[in-house]
Amino acid sequence: MNFRTALLALGLAAFLGGVAALFGLLDIGLSRSIIVIAGLAGVVIAIRALLDRGHTNRTPTPDPERRTAVPAPGESPAESIDAFRTAETSSYRPTGRRTTEGLRAAATAVLTRFGGRTEEEAVRQLESGSWTDDPTAAAFLSPSLDAPPRSLRERLAAVTGSESRFHAGVRHAAAAIAAIGYDDDPTGRALPRYDPSGDGRTDDDRKTRTTTKVVDGVARVRERPTDYWYGIGVVALFAVGIGVVSESPAVVLAGVVGVGYAAFSRALEPPELEVAVERRLSDDEPEPGDEIDVTVTITNERDAFVPDLRFVDGVPSGMAVADGSSRLGTALRPGESVALEYTVAVRRGSHEFDPALAVVRDLSRSAEREYLVGSETTVVCEPTLRPIAAPVPLRATAASFSGRLRTADGGSGTTFHSVREYRKSDPLARVDWNRRAKTGELATLEFHEERAARVVVLVDARQAAYLAPEPDAPHAVDRSVAAAGRIGASLLAEGDTVGLAGIGPAGWNDDAESAAESCWLAPASGRHHEVQFSELLATHPQFSATPPTEEGRWLWQLRALRRRLSAETQIVLLTPLCDYVSADLARRLDARGHPVTVVSPDPTADETVGERLARVARRVRRFDLQRAGVPVVDWPADESIDEAFARHAAGGRR
Repeated sequence: MNFRTALLALGLAAFLGGVAALFGLLDIGLSRSIIVIAGLAGVVIAIRALLDRGHTNRTPTPDPERRTAVPAPGESPAESIDAFRTAETSSYRPTGRRTTEGLRAAATAVLTRFGGRTEEEAVRQLESGSWTDDPTAAAFLSPSLDAPPRSLRERLAAVTGSESRFHAGVRHAAAAIAAIGYDDDPTGRALPRYDPSGDGRTDDDRKTRTTTKVVDGVARVRERPTDYWYGIGVVALFAVGIGVVSESPAVVLAGVVGVGYAAFSRALEPPELEVAVERRLSDDEPEPGDEIDVTVTITNERDAFVPDLRFVDGVPSGMAVADGSSRLGTALRPGESVALEYTVAVRRGSHEFDPALAVVRDLSRSAEREYLVGSETTVVCEPTLRPIAAPVPLRATAASFSGRLRTADGGSGTTFHSVREYRKSDPLARVDWNRRAKTGELATLEFHEERAARVVVLVDARQAAYLAPEPDAPHAVDRSVAAAGRIGASLLAEGDTVGLAGIGPAGWNDDAESAAESCWLAPASGRHHEVQFSELLATHPQFSATPPTEEGRWLWQLRALRRRLSAETQIVLLTPLCDYVSADLARRLDARGHPVTVVSPDPTADETVGERLARVARRVRRFDLQRAGVPVVDWPADESIDEAFARHAAGGRR
């Protein structure tokens, strides 16, 4: 007999003794006052238990069926306004920490870049309010203008507290700034929603993952009461206490029933769990976007009955359940097996299933034990290495090997460059025979030399790059990795040498071998190199489909990368351009003599004040990079990379 059973037996014996004394079957010799005090104590304990109801231990199960959501740029107005501090010019920095000063800086930034104004003109327009036709926005950013009279609706909103005059001014100012920053996009005129703290769509790991730990076999996590019989126990205590005080045997007997249930709930314990989990997949190496069937077989390997088993499979955070359910509730006899089937949608990357969560309860359901069941299963989904239909926008640079990249130097090639005087060593195929026939002089045709490019595809995989316009939409790192595969395939098909690198926290730690952990594949060509390129994109932790929990030392990684780059290497940088670091990466590499082309997947949204200002800030960064000579290919969320490159090749702008 364990301690719990002994305590239970003692309590039951005391209770039966009390009932016997109440009916005169047992003479304990207690006075009337002691009996009343005992009855009142029972009532007080019942009230105390009722008041403590809200503090009981309850832990909901996670939802691994969902992907880990990532934020949209500009979760709050303060975050978006702070982004305008990163400009190089003084007009791009707020003079104070107040919201109005930040909005004035944002308005100055768009007026000087997209409105054709100088900084002094922009300041004067802000003072006079002539920068916008919205009187509310003009008055909000001008200290010399009075706010226009409010409408009846705005007065009611202020009285009810739904929107203050300050919030209304911020909304109007953000809309007016966006109308200039969006390059006359008509949606820029609609008022955004004021959301000071973001929509809270991000989740922590507990909500979308069963655990982040590695578990071998079955590991018991904890045991906790479920309070399933909590109400019965409270009612029983009330009945017994009131019955004793009032000396009513009928009321005491009514409480006896409840006490019996309470005793039943305390008499049992959840069984120990010994199960085997086997997981089978319909396809171990699917392509991005495929759906695969998952079959999980759970077998009770213990010689005991499991009356209540709740099972939640550890679906990887980068995958989502498309059909069926990844959770199961059942009872298992000794040696019995049960199968769980569901379908998941796969994205690129290496997806390892988390340990499954199993919750076991006894017959009374008064307590439960939580277990983690490990079963290693990995799905590797490599990005498609299909060449892009449009040419990859590379910059002219010096190179050593012949290829398709056209240079400014004259020589052999296919595109006409110039005509020069004939030299004895010139090949006859390049002699201008037409001129020879007309004038009798020998001349040699010069063509633009075409050389092979040496390119490193650099993926911005920092924590700040995991952004998406919608919770279920592919985030910017996912899109960047997919595009990196196709860019690499296109360049390799053209005979260029291509390498791969990443900037992100997976390659960072405090020891001196950090550089070895960062993704780095030196530029090369050939089929073997193409396979390595694809495998790194699918399996390197720096390109995880799940956002990292912390930011890495991007500057340290950038220095390590620069040491590896040869002088003639150019960079194709894939980054969402949603913070100053992304633009700084391009500037620093370009300043070191490595021509940079930025391909930027757009993750911005447009609903709130913060999102709209973040979208404007991203366009300002694009403008500043292009003005500095760094070409930027903007890649909207509703376009494919083929369409984005084709539009760029045609000279289109957004």
